[in-house]
Amino acid sequence: MLASTPVAYANTHCDAVGGYTIGASPIGLVPGTYIPYIDTAGVERINVPTVTGGIVPLRTSQLTILGIPFSFANSTPLQLSCGSPDSANFRAVADALDMDFDFDLDGDSDTIGGAATAWSVANEDGQRFDLKYAKGIRLSERNRTRLLITVPARYLNVNSTAGGLASAHGGLKAFSIGLGVGVQIPVSTNWWLTPRVSYTATDASKGLGGDGELASATLSSNYRFAGIGRGELTMGNLVGYTQTVRTGITSQDSADYFKQRNWWFRNGLAYQLPLGGRMFGRQTSLRTSYVFTLGAKDTMAFEQVHEAAINFGFRMRETEQRAGSDLLRVGLLYTHAKNEYFKNADYDSLTLTVGYRF
Repeated sequence: MLASTPVAYANTHCDAVGGYTIGASPIGLVPGTYIPYIDTAGVERINVPTVTGGIVPLRTSQLTILGIPFSFANSTPLQLSCGSPDSANFRAVADALDMDFDFDLDGDSDTIGGAATAWSVANEDGQRFDLKYAKGIRLSERNRTRLLITVPARYLNVNSTAGGLASAHGGLKAFSIGLGVGVQIPVSTNWWLTPRVSYTATDASKGLGGDGELASATLSSNYRFAGIGRGELTMGNLVGYTQTVRTGITSQDSADYFKQRNWWFRNGLAYQLPLGGRMFGRQTSLRTSYVFTLGAKDTMAFEQVHEAAINFGFRMRETEQRAGSDLLRVGLLYTHAKNEYFKNADYDSLTLTVGYRF
């Protein structure tokens, strides 16, 4: 969590033995990272040297009481390659199959989406802000195959919660930007496949593991079932692979690089229902979706992620081009992820989403 023990894109596995990292203390303890042990009485302790040369067998339960800023290596929600819904590898596969926003796939298009997220994990909480631009280009007038280019940018903040990660190191932040390129291939009128590759570069605080890079390759499938009640049902499936890489684009050095490799399986359903009323002179629709994502291969702190969303769409006016297309979607997304190592450290977040096609 300090530069000596990075956890994101680091030279340690996501399931490495945890350590308590303590900051400057009011009782003269030496700041650093210490591995806990259980004494004969069943009490968890860490042996911490003092500035005078002694050793204190400190109870970890006393850290907060004594006002000592600390964090635990595996409790951070921001292990950027360890699978949390804020991580680079999860965001790469989520971008590749987005069941929340599903604008139509006909013709050229420009889409911009934004999101504001409030998240919490155990004694950590913070915010994430997303901005994504997507450009769809029809490759031929004779078919519906499209080239899709996406540019996602994200900013992450960890609040200075008492006893949490940021309280030990000050403000912790991460910024990432990526590039994704895919080809949307229609198999039939209601079914299309999208092979896609992406690259993400992250600039993160040292307390979060520092800078890093990630590459991904995915294949997604979307199938629409029309005439389900008054609406339509979309089934989405994805298989993908992510891996941390080191190209030299970021300032990451070889000592802080660990090859994290993961397979991903992402499946979801979305139901869209046209509404009878109009708003601002436009037709409206309601869309609900559920997506489950499973990560595999190299161990991650979060391997199972559930997402449930609801949003409203506003269609183009009948006189405008693509009158059957959604112009704007606004909604809420709830996300829950299971922590594989700590019973009381699951991830929960609520996200406000906005998408606009022009």
